Amino acid sequence: MQIADCYTYPVKGMTTHSMRSLELRPGESVVGDRAFIFAFGNAEPSGSVGWVSKRHSVTMLNTPYLAWIESGWDPEARVLSVTVKGQTKSAHVDDAPARLELAEWMTDVVLGLPENPLRGRPEREPLRLLGDGDSRFTDRGPTQISLGGLASLADLSAKAGVEVDMRRFRLNFSVDGLDQWGEFDWVGKRLRIGESVEIDVTAPIQRCNAVNASPSGDGRDMDLMKVLNAEYGHLDFGVEANVVTGGEVRVGDKIVIAD
Repeated sequence: MQIADCYTYPVKGMTTHSMRSLELRPGESVVGDRAFIFAFGNAEPSGSVGWVSKRHSVTMLNTPYLAWIESGWDPEARVLSVTVKGQTKSAHVDDAPARLELAEWMTDVVLGLPENPLRGRPEREPLRLLGDGDSRFTDRGPTQISLGGLASLADLSAKAGVEVDMRRFRLNFSVDGLDQWGEFDWVGKRLRIGESVEIDVTAPIQRCNAVNASPSGDGRDMDLMKVLNAEYGHLDFGVEANVVTGGEVRVGDKIVIAD
């Protein structure tokens, strides 16, 4: 078994960044992954990092055309950029007025999308940019990473009658050399990736309607939730895990069960 692809998403819901490697730290999700989010203006962030759920922010769940909006994060310059149809807006994330200007610009962008969660809900405007580069806005808290098997994807594609793009599932890693749905057998086990990285696999990932949205930004074009339920009797794809021993995970790194 080996790592086939590495993925990260600087702003939750926006385009997938395919990487040659990703950095993992104990007790954290992938460094730089989902470090920012555009929350509704009336959202009530919780915890010390100001976490909000996907239901109180602009995500693929409620904004299926979001995927064609590109985001970029330069941690050294501390500049976040968002690009829409060739137009780029940037903000230094430590500059409050710049953050506000970017959030107001994104509010107008989202309102212009064919399907969006702001139309008719003025109390959600303007959007708020949350995150400082170290924050994590993963669905199940700030410590999880996610993995899924290419064999499972191929089986799902066969059942759906169309090639399913792995990017729909917003995973951090895809895995080659694993039996169909074999990743579910990892739950409760520790894996070693490469020479030293170790993770504890904790649970399958139950999916929502976000997977029905095209990763190319074409809106909702499939009903994968229906396929998962009808063909497998569950809504799961991929697994989540916690990092025990950190390090760099690279494409091609071998994966073994540590215990």
